[in-house]
Amino acid sequence: MAIDFLFFGAHPDDVEWGLGATLLLLQQQRSSFAIVDLTRGEMGSRGTDGERRQEARDAAQAVGAAARETLELPDCGLIDSPENRRMVAGVIRRYRPKAVLAPYWKDRHPDHAAAGWLVRNSRLYATLRKLDDPNPPHKPEIFLYYPLHEFLRPSIVIDTSALFTKKMELLRLHISQFSSTAEDLGLLPLGLGDYLFGLESRDRMFGSMIGVRYGEALITDQPLKLASLAEVLR
Repeated sequence: MAIDFLFFGAHPDDVEWGLGATLLLLQQQRSSFAIVDLTRGEMGSRGTDGERRQEARDAAQAVGAAARETLELPDCGLIDSPENRRMVAGVIRRYRPKAVLAPYWKDRHPDHAAAGWLVRNSRLYATLRKLDDPNPPHKPEIFLYYPLHEFLRPSIVIDTSALFTKKMELLRLHISQFSSTAEDLGLLPLGLGDYLFGLESRDRMFGSMIGVRYGEALITDQPLKLASLAEVLR
């Protein structure tokens, strides 16, 4: 299978949380993409394992993902190790994407940070000819990283104003996670108790950076290549 975009998340709702409207835009543009959850999110205070699996399948179907899978790495125990890099590199070699996207490696949640480092460091492993993997080496054109909790200056902001309402509907498919605030469930909130309000505040801030209502942010760790200056006018 060869796809355009491969999205990694630490937990079953991370990709939608960071880039849900971007997924919907890709669906409209008929671009091919797959989602890989590194863990099942089994340590989360909300929802059962079965509920989270079904919610992830429903969300993947709603955005038209070509595939969604879970690597079954331990929730709240995700680490950037050579073994895990090989596993992620194997997924990249199997899907052969043009672009890889993962959480930004600076985040208050250790799993998000580890996911970013893990995917970032798998870049070399994906190209190694001597890696013990049944799929041939593959070098994606670009790696991009999406911030989840860090309100920092991004490299790229995608205008998602027209799809923000649908993004919120997509997030609500993860019923166990977003049907109630932390306070409603009697849980200790990390940051804002109303997580969807926090998401809207973040996306409004990123949108304001480019003069639109809502935006989703991406960060590069390498310069972007342009064939000519005219490409910035697209």
